[in-house]
Amino acid sequence: MKINHPLFAVAVDAIRKAGGAYDTANAQAFHTEVSRDGKNYKTVLTPISFPGWSLVTVVPESEFLGPVQETIRKLLMGLAALIVFAGLLSAWLAQRLIAAPLIKVMNEIRHVERFDLDKVQRHPSRLTEIENLSGAIGDMAQGLAAFRKYIPADLVRRLVSDGTGARLGGAVRPMSVMFIDLAGFTGMSERLGDRIIPLLSRYLDSVSAQIQQHGGTIDKFIGDAVMAFWGAPASNPDHAVDCCRAALACHRAVEQAGLVDDNGQPVKIRIGINSGDMLVGNIGSEVRLNYTVIGDAVNIASRLESTNKVYGSTIIIGPETRRLAGNRIVVRELDRLAVYGRAGGLQIYELLGMAAETSGSTDWIEAYEAGLASWRARDFTGAITNFRKSLEIRKGDAASSAMIERCKQQLENPAGEDWDGTTVARTK
Repeated sequence: MKINHPLFAVAVDAIRKAGGAYDTANAQAFHTEVSRDGKNYKTVLTPISFPGWSLVTVVPESEFLGPVQETIRKLLMGLAALIVFAGLLSAWLAQRLIAAPLIKVMNEIRHVERFDLDKVQRHPSRLTEIENLSGAIGDMAQGLAAFRKYIPADLVRRLVSDGTGARLGGAVRPMSVMFIDLAGFTGMSERLGDRIIPLLSRYLDSVSAQIQQHGGTIDKFIGDAVMAFWGAPASNPDHAVDCCRAALACHRAVEQAGLVDDNGQPVKIRIGINSGDMLVGNIGSEVRLNYTVIGDAVNIASRLESTNKVYGSTIIIGPETRRLAGNRIVVRELDRLAVYGRAGGLQIYELLGMAAETSGSTDWIEAYEAGLASWRARDFTGAITNFRKSLEIRKGDAASSAMIERCKQQLENPAGEDWDGTTVARTK
């Protein structure tokens, strides 16, 4: 008998632990557990045929539980790895299917907020809700884009960004304003009826494009008249120059469009420009507002547009526009005019071109302005001589012809001593 075997002591401990509970005469196996030296053992005491003898079976618990525990450990580790993988997969799927599309949709909302409607895109998604949201934002942008034909996009961005919204109010700013009109439009519309619409549309397309390309804000259309301004909503220190450049571009655009009236004659436009302090802002009533400009300088620009009829000119600018534009434009002084509704006279000028783009002789301008000086000095004979010289150089100059007739009238019926050479407009 190997009593020195490590499990022998465990067997002895099992017999002792069983005590009276184990009856060898009963012939029933007795199961018990023994702990020794920090290890657990499963024991079975079984009586055998020899009286008083028992077979003690000792099995270390680790012998049969070890594989189970190892399996459980591996199972737990696998389960933990599966959980981590599932979490990472869920996060990736959430990022790919939810978060990333939502970020794109949020960016599209920001485009709408800034009124950058051309940048808005639709984003397909495997999630119906996100795809529907993206589609709704796209539809909203498409609907808002239609309003750009009614409200300048730059104006909307400015109103949204500075928080002015739809509040009544305005501010006085130095600005330039332009009025454009189609010569003979009343007669044309009467003769053409609804056939005037294609002609009117092409004319408005031509001038509107030039105004926008040169930084202007279209205020409104009044029949065939177009009102636009420079210097708002964004400040522009060169508003006078930009306005003049736009006016010349509008004139060229209409000529290049080849528009003709019902008699087959090229249509002509008249433009009036003036600069000065104007009130600009949301003006109107509580139920309807218009972002526009008002003031004396605006009224003068409107009068200057119609004054072109008298002098046969295309573009007339006021004195403040002339001063601000300086030597960057080429002009001739037409007259000193008291526009309809104002008592005081002001110098008016015909805009001929931009200095950087104009070449050729200016002798006819010098002759005309010399005649204008003689006119104001009451030297009507000398004035006629100079105006005729201007007319010889520039054939068909209506302004020179008009001034010659005025000089003749003064020679025949001299004005009183209070006459200062100012022409008073009798109509708008």
